[in-house]
Amino acid sequence: MEKQNGRRTANSLVLDDSFRQAIAERLLDGADPDFLAHQLATIAGMPLALIQAEIGRASKSPYLLAARKLQDRLGKWEWVLQNRARLAANDPAGLDIPVLDKPDADIFYRDHYRAHRPAVLRGLIDDWPARERWTLDHVAGTLGDRPVRVQWDRERDRDYERNADAHGTFQPFSELARRLRSDEPSNDFYITANNSDANRAAFAPLFADVGEIPGILEPGGAKHGFVWIGPKGTVTPWHHDLTNNLLLQIRGRKRVRMVASHDTPLMRNHRHCFSAWGSDDLLPGPARDDKPAVLECTIGPGDAMFLPIGWWHHVDGLDQTIGMSFTRFAWDNDFYSSYRSYGPL
Repeated sequence: MEKQNGRRTANSLVLDDSFRQAIAERLLDGADPDFLAHQLATIAGMPLALIQAEIGRASKSPYLLAARKLQDRLGKWEWVLQNRARLAANDPAGLDIPVLDKPDADIFYRDHYRAHRPAVLRGLIDDWPARERWTLDHVAGTLGDRPVRVQWDRERDRDYERNADAHGTFQPFSELARRLRSDEPSNDFYITANNSDANRAAFAPLFADVGEIPGILEPGGAKHGFVWIGPKGTVTPWHHDLTNNLLLQIRGRKRVRMVASHDTPLMRNHRHCFSAWGSDDLLPGPARDDKPAVLECTIGPGDAMFLPIGWWHHVDGLDQTIGMSFTRFAWDNDFYSSYRSYGPL
């Protein structure tokens, strides 16, 4: 009868690599070696001397010493971010998200795109036919029974956003329209940017109603936008994007909560671009205890939300919503090609 991870077997004591990795991680997290030895000996049911010897070897390991050097380097970068957060906390308007009416492109670039600050932009699509035509009835009449890819059966999976590919399926748009007409909140299905490549042909007739956003998006950039359609009650949990994004509402309202990229050390970033914080864990207000400062706003029909690269955001659908998002800005937006952190962190 064998037990793993450093526990007893029938004839011997086993210290496997996963047990050693646990020791190394705890040491790098600053655990006191003697306390750690007593704790692990109790948990694993192994002789204290054996655990102490293994911790002693780990502490002198050149691999652990190299990891500590890397840890010090990361600590320096985290210190820089913490300084940035402290300076931002002294800004009396630091918790406000500015609202810009028909913004000049050069001013938007200077004060927000280049300055790495969010904003709500209004008046960008007043002349788009989609602004008036994209009702649920119009979209349903245009698409009919055409199959579209949708995130489906999300409510059974706590990690539906991280497992988005597994939830992708094709449904007749007529079936989605039927469910969308209900006023009952649901987070069970949602057409998102993850579905856009598969939906380009299906949604092509709608793009005749999409215009330009001159000076802010590159010419023709809006035609490469991503369509979002969902019921009241959709939740996009805390995450950050790998590009700057412009989130546009055509129908319905969304509540957007945001955390600055300089507060990433407080975001419990356990994997890739996702946070372990739950929907109700981070509420609007200044930083407190181990939680970051949180900004909040509501965007409605005709509003566009500028989401700077690396800023964390959480989005709730307050109504049945139809919208788009865009990444083809008039300025450099290639931040994803140098990104490497796709796995556990």
